[in-house]
Amino acid sequence: MTIRSLSKLTRAYVTALSLIALLTLATFITMYLSILTQRDSALLVNLSGSQRWLSQKAALLSVELVYIADSTERDRTRKQLRSIIDQVKTNHLALVKGNPNLTASHNLSPQMQEVYFSPPINMNSQINQYLSEALALADEPEHLLNSDNPHLAYLLHNSENLLESLDQIVSMYQRESEAKVQHLRMVEISSGLTILLTLVFLGLYIFRPLANTLFRERSQLEKANQELSLLSSVDGLTGIANRRHFNQFFEQLWLQATYTREPIALILCDIDFFKAYNDTYGHLQGDECLKKVAASLKSSLKRQGDFVARYGGEEFIAVLSNTDVEGALKIAETLRVNVEGLEIPHLLSSITPKVTISLGVAIGYADPAKQPETLIEAADNALYQAKQGGRNRYKLADLSG
Repeated sequence: MTIRSLSKLTRAYVTALSLIALLTLATFITMYLSILTQRDSALLVNLSGSQRWLSQKAALLSVELVYIADSTERDRTRKQLRSIIDQVKTNHLALVKGNPNLTASHNLSPQMQEVYFSPPINMNSQINQYLSEALALADEPEHLLNSDNPHLAYLLHNSENLLESLDQIVSMYQRESEAKVQHLRMVEISSGLTILLTLVFLGLYIFRPLANTLFRERSQLEKANQELSLLSSVDGLTGIANRRHFNQFFEQLWLQATYTREPIALILCDIDFFKAYNDTYGHLQGDECLKKVAASLKSSLKRQGDFVARYGGEEFIAVLSNTDVEGALKIAETLRVNVEGLEIPHLLSSITPKVTISLGVAIGYADPAKQPETLIEAADNALYQAKQGGRNRYKLADLSG
């Protein structure tokens, strides 16, 4: 090979490697931006969605304010209504002018500008007028708080239109979020394909250097896929494993246990009267309650092989490998006591004025002739019996049949 051709090949090699480096950097930046975009979009969707709930709450408090006879309760309702109005104002400003919690600066798209500031929706005007009427009602003297109050009439008459407009805005934020993520994914794919073609080119002409480069690129992509896979297996609210991860873990454990013949214990947990908790304290406090209960359940399982996941809604499930009845019941009681020990107030609970859980315990042996769902069903039936038996307790499933 001549020096000239070697120099030519070297330039091609360096150029290709530079292109690979740039494209690799662009790919990881795009992946990072994709994660940030999904996070920011989720915040915007949640923020716009909370506006709907807060608007409904404001309408309900307005009605309560007019019809409550007790002056102490009326003062409390006034205070709550003003607080809701302040939250709606704060959220509205964050949606229109920007949210400090967002990673990137938030500018309304032309479509959102039109929805917020132009007819026929003109959400900015709707929100401001609605809040003005609600605040005026909250400031009304006692003798003007009646069913004929014009501020109340306005709120009741316009509440449905406002909720429809808010629903439309939530849908628009979701569509815009999906479009942004899809665009970033296309950039990722394009970058990845270009890297692959460049590596093939190097493989045809450089051989061994290409093999090393290909190995590095493949390792990096596998690592990124593993990180993405990990993100998809974690519940976004509580930070513990999600239902998908549980299904994978339990099926693998069941298959393993068919050979080892070790018992498997499932403990299905449900927060008592959680719907009433949400209705009383609101969904934000409900989310905090779920986080605390999840953390308590996770910290209560001490063995390395023990597993806990959010099964759905306010339900959680613990998987205990090689655990007999005595051990499973002991752990179930520990879970119950530790959650009750969180001392989370729950005034509408009919058993105790704090958050508690009911638990269904099922212990069985894996059988190739049976589906793993049979053990889950047994735990679910036991959970139902625990609820029927008064809640804040555990019940052991009878698998003798």
